[in-house]
Amino acid sequence: MRKTGSISLWVAVVLWMALPVSVSAQQVDHLRALAHGKGTLVLGNDKYKLSGVLVVLKENGQAEFTLFTDLQIHAQGEWSAAADPSQGIDLKITGGLFKDAKGTGKLLLRPDGKSIATLTGQGTNDSGGKFEVSFIAEK
Repeated sequence: MRKTGSISLWVAVVLWMALPVSVSAQQVDHLRALAHGKGTLVLGNDKYKLSGVLVVLKENGQAEFTLFTDLQIHAQGEWSAAADPSQGIDLKITGGLFKDAKGTGKLLLRPDGKSIATLTGQGTNDSGGKFEVSFIAEK
């Protein structure tokens, strides 16, 4: 009886320790996250300071982004998550930031898998102007 009790206790401890690992390693299937922090948005020759970002990743693979500067700038696109969550989420920018924006980016989440760590992106708009986004969230 004593041996069975210690084996049960050991199994319970191992399962309890493994639980946070399995939860944090879950694949992202959707996300709605707002982060405050610092960053820059470069549109052609203009540079804007970012104070926050809102990212909405939908289950159908569509994405929406709002960049907060003195004004709000919207973009949309598509997203896909790597098998390893530490590799981040790949972004494809397909519109916004002016008409017909095209580009790529990367979203890194904190270990909780629900909050933004960094957001980066780059591309061009319909007039051939380049844009670049770099954002780091506050802790």
